[in-house]
Amino acid sequence: MSQRSKQVPSTWAAYERGRASSFDSLESLPENEQQNTFLPTTPPRHDSLRGSHDEPQLRRKSSLGKRFDSLRQLGGPNSIDNFAKSFQRAAGFREITPVRRNSITFGEGEHEEAGSPEQSSTAPNRSLLRQQLQDYHLSDGNDAAVQEGAETPTEESRLLPMQSQQSLKSTSGSLAADTLALPSVLGTSYGSISSRLTATARQRASILIQEHEEASKRALSHPEEFKDEPHRTLEREVLPTGEVIERYAGESTVPMTIFNSTNVLIGVGILALPLGVRYSGWVLGLTFLTLAALSTCYTAKLLAKCLDTNSASITYGDIAFLALGSWGRNFVEALFILELTAANVALVILFGDSMNSLIPTIGVSEWKAILALGLIPLNFVPFKTLSFTSVIGIFCCFGIITIVFADGLIKPNAPGSLREVAKTHAFPENWRTVPLSLGLFMAPWGGHSVFPAVYKDMRHPQKYGRALRYTYIFTYGLDLTMAVLGYLMFGDQVRDEVTSNILRSTSYPEALSAIVVILIAIIPITKIPLSNRPMMDTLNKKFYIDLRQMDAKARMQSEKSLKHRAARGSIGLLVNVIQLGIAIGFPDFDSIMALMGSALCFTICIILPVSFYLKIFSAEESAIDIFERILGWFLVIVCIILATLGTVFAILPKEKIGIPD
Repeated sequence: MSQRSKQVPSTWAAYERGRASSFDSLESLPENEQQNTFLPTTPPRHDSLRGSHDEPQLRRKSSLGKRFDSLRQLGGPNSIDNFAKSFQRAAGFREITPVRRNSITFGEGEHEEAGSPEQSSTAPNRSLLRQQLQDYHLSDGNDAAVQEGAETPTEESRLLPMQSQQSLKSTSGSLAADTLALPSVLGTSYGSISSRLTATARQRASILIQEHEEASKRALSHPEEFKDEPHRTLEREVLPTGEVIERYAGESTVPMTIFNSTNVLIGVGILALPLGVRYSGWVLGLTFLTLAALSTCYTAKLLAKCLDTNSASITYGDIAFLALGSWGRNFVEALFILELTAANVALVILFGDSMNSLIPTIGVSEWKAILALGLIPLNFVPFKTLSFTSVIGIFCCFGIITIVFADGLIKPNAPGSLREVAKTHAFPENWRTVPLSLGLFMAPWGGHSVFPAVYKDMRHPQKYGRALRYTYIFTYGLDLTMAVLGYLMFGDQVRDEVTSNILRSTSYPEALSAIVVILIAIIPITKIPLSNRPMMDTLNKKFYIDLRQMDAKARMQSEKSLKHRAARGSIGLLVNVIQLGIAIGFPDFDSIMALMGSALCFTICIILPVSFYLKIFSAEESAIDIFERILGWFLVIVCIILATLGTVFAILPKEKIGIPD
């Protein structure tokens, strides 16, 4: 990432708190102070603390409470409190079509101008200098800045505020009326668009910026509806070419980003990696796993480059909209729904197989039904409550790997022992199983749908490359460990879930086997409701019953409407029932993972990011060097062939491939 130039404070919050830009600052404020900085200047009310004479009365805090608060804030930006808030935000990263509610936070000056006269008059002036500067007209300074430029602003460049004109070449005319009607305020900008985009992509970017602007106006008009939404500020980056790009400043630090990204990438797909090595042998298997990690890490960086082209792009769907328009976004939505459905089906199958191994008196299908139907009420639990369970999955997967390693050391003889390893092969005995392994090696990396949101949530986006590198090193290490351990322990006898080999054997300690089942059972319980929520929100939005899209009056009517409540309830019920039906109809865990990896993960993780990157930056030949262009086309062509081959073999019956039951 490029280095950002030093800037003078652009808002009163930055002037008073000494933080002109989170990109350049080495010290950061506690998150609660940052949020208070971005709120309107209306004095807070303390009705609960006022006495009979309307005088504020302080409430003494116990020493134990102070110690607890100090522990929560220990570590500054990486404090426990900030980590918890980052986890909660990360739970919503999989949102497919987010409702743009409060994406932009304005400076205090604009709050006063955009707000009501009563709000402006009640905002206290903290110093005479501030009062004088607030009365100062900034139009002369802006005009002078324009006169210093090499070119006179064109009609198209006036569509956005003055600070973004140097980075804008053309936008759609629909944005002009609203933007020109707004007053000029120091540090205020509604976004920027890179000149490297094609003309069509710039027009689509202007539409995204307009959506953010309208969302910000709604937030200012109805602050009570958006009090729980995250507040973000626009910050500027000066590229080496002199181009100015603006982006939203997030709140997550590098450690938070690494943990959130790892939590997305580490899933139950890791349990099928030993089977993938069995299908392809040591040489091809480890090569495929390594290439999958390198390719997806590269495309994750390409997604960040696509987001940097304009300040309004936040999600994977926004990138698809820039490249292909509305149909591209709809296509991505459909892919994400299929991916989340396949992932949940794999979780249901894993739960049923594991519980049946522990308690065989209850059939596999019955266990699947117990899980799928029992989790329906969690589909309607508030998202804030579910978000805290999102971090449990990574600890469960790490615990499973630890127990598998411990079992291998405890058992003295093969199979299932690390002291006497099983017979393995450098190359596959049956070459027809190699295409089936492609999807198994790609499935663990199917978290690209959240990387754009992860990048946008970073406090220092220029450190995204370093966070991504650490994330992939750690994740690749865990995947490689599980693949090697499982294949060494069981060899050709390894099952679709390596834990099934352990649970079906009586040679291991029963306590460890019980812990494995508990950890496996926890993963679906915590993951399925969180994965269902984006699908439910997308379907509710398509049927115009999403409460987040409505104003306060319409939301109240929709909550009381029996028809709308029944529709939302039916959607929450159907997602689980459909997943249960697929899990019963296609009970093979490895087939579901191979199909998801080949048909969906190849497309979402490699083919689409590279295609979007080549499409978005096709306006200038110099925007992408020849080597990167050749590499991009090579990845697209090769991955389309591998995805097609892997999908066909994942659908074929195993008897035709030569895999015994």
